[in-house]
Amino acid sequence: MSIQVLSEKIRALKSDWPDRWVSLRDVFKSCHERLGIAPPLDQRTSRLLAGGLSVSNFVEHSCKNMARKNKEPGYHSRLHTAIVLESLTALLLEQRQIDKLNTQSLIREEILLLVAMAGHDAGHNGSRNSSICQLESRSFRLIRPLLEAAECDERDIYAIKRIIWSTDPTLYEKLHNGARTTDFDLRKPSWQAVLCQEADILASAIPEFEKELTLSLADEWRKTDPMSAEGLLSRGGRTYFLSHYAKFSSPPALSFGLRDIVNDQLSKLQEQ
Repeated sequence: MSIQVLSEKIRALKSDWPDRWVSLRDVFKSCHERLGIAPPLDQRTSRLLAGGLSVSNFVEHSCKNMARKNKEPGYHSRLHTAIVLESLTALLLEQRQIDKLNTQSLIREEILLLVAMAGHDAGHNGSRNSSICQLESRSFRLIRPLLEAAECDERDIYAIKRIIWSTDPTLYEKLHNGARTTDFDLRKPSWQAVLCQEADILASAIPEFEKELTLSLADEWRKTDPMSAEGLLSRGGRTYFLSHYAKFSSPPALSFGLRDIVNDQLSKLQEQ
């Protein structure tokens, strides 16, 4: 999959939102099926997949309830989670091409990442962290009972917790720097975290989508932190995001040319 194909999928999701929206569970199902993750599976992986379907269904219905009260966040919505799942799937498929891996080689690791990102913003109310991993911890607390009900392996539940915590943007630089000291391996926790971080912000790094997504995030922040919201919309705000958060380190992200896309934007911003 190329960055152009991923962009088409993001456009399709945005076009369907919200009037022709299917469901987050359908998006999750489509992603794992494109990865060839389907029965028969070993028991541990099968339970993980069941947990992911349960988590995506929970996020869909909880956000839908918020939407009925006009409280679903403008940025951290079901649409964002769907875009993240599509971005993560694209990165995983690209990594398979790089490694020339059999499609069954790392299925458990791949589904683990999808489950984590399906739930990484569960219960998000549009607020911001006042302490490290505050919102991320709450998201994990909401989905843990679903993973336990699916009888997911405790090792996988812990890994999902770790991945969700790693999506706190203040941890991006440290985790990327740490991962870069080792060879890429989807079985390594550091690279799992990096790949999920990349998926989380990938769409915002693409010029076609950045303006609308930044406006949505600014609207979300404006309720509690109007000064930071205005800062997001400034030239300095965009420069800060690209310099500090758009850290693309994984082989599939580099293969997509994402670091070049970021550097090109930074060069143009410096010329303004």
